[in-house]
Amino acid sequence: MGDGNILTDLERSDENCILRFDDGKSYKLSYLSIRSRCQCAKCKPRQENEQRIIELEEEISRLMLEKPKVELVGRYGIRFEWPTGCSSGIHSFTHLRKVSEELGEQLD
Repeated sequence: MGDGNILTDLERSDENCILRFDDGKSYKLSYLSIRSRCQCAKCKPRQENEQRIIELEEEISRLMLEKPKVELVGRYGIRFEWPTGCSSGIHSFTHLRKVSEELGEQLD
């Protein structure tokens, strides 16, 4: 088994996804959680404190949140293409693992 920092599978549904990592752990994570932790130059500064994160999440939740398209970026990350809003952020596997542990539901 690996160290848990490699995404081995992504199963998508309409409102969330299941992320499986190379250490055998799986997490159910909402698209809202992923999008609210975007690491792009526009979104990351809006996460500098709890109040700004809440404001960002409220703004995102008002948008029509649809199932995004997904594009693999090299061997280290994923780009989510949202029908509304930001689509420039690259979510590294390490970042997705951190967000999964913080905001997701562990399935295993």
